Amino acid sequence: MGLFRFLYKLYFGMVYTLTGVVLWPYFFLALRGDKKYQRAKKIKKIWAKSICALAFVRVQLITPEHFPEDGPYIVCANHASYLDIILMFLIIPGDFAFMGKAEVLKWPLINIFFKRGIDIPVFRNNRKMASESLHAAKSALQNGRCLAIFPEGKMVDTPPRMARFKNGAFTLAIEHQAAIVPITFVNNYRLFSDHTDLFGPGQPGTAIVKIHPAVQVDNRSELLSLRNQTFDAIASALATKQPDRNEN
Repeated sequence: MGLFRFLYKLYFGMVYTLTGVVLWPYFFLALRGDKKYQRAKKIKKIWAKSICALAFVRVQLITPEHFPEDGPYIVCANHASYLDIILMFLIIPGDFAFMGKAEVLKWPLINIFFKRGIDIPVFRNNRKMASESLHAAKSALQNGRCLAIFPEGKMVDTPPRMARFKNGAFTLAIEHQAAIVPITFVNNYRLFSDHTDLFGPGQPGTAIVKIHPAVQVDNRSELLSLRNQTFDAIASALATKQPDRNEN
């Protein structure tokens, strides 16, 4: 079993790299100009579909109709697998900016979306740059773009247990009165875990993704209540007892 996981993870890495290299000229040429966001959305979806098909990952969406027809909205999801990012590209119907930790700027291929202003790197250890990331997120919402955020702030080490959510997504939602769409990646951690753990979980299969009803936000919404409501919605589709959602 360990050898199969090792070989599958190597194969998955090859699929990611080769499909990205094939699409690289399109990345380079299309991600500029006034229409770069629409082009990026199409390219991301093509790339995600290619990776899933070649890696033998089928996606089962539960209640996809819960995405609001009017935006902008903020997608919040649990994060325990690198497959989560790829599936974000595939399942969110409209244009969106993905907010990811600044380390993504070092990742090959995918970093072009962050360098070209399609997605937003989050700098947690630099106050000035963190402020710039927040400004970019606000600008995206003001321009009608949706946001996709992992509110745990990192990929957790003990899936399917989640970490306490950070406040950033909910502060933005209240300030801009943007609805929150909670998403549960039910079993991605079993299909492809941390890529540095070569003998960790890794196998083809069906990725189950549950889209929960949108949480409406207005000027009366309270941050803690909104954060807890989102946490509880995501946790409801995970078959494990979660830690205290308000613990530090």
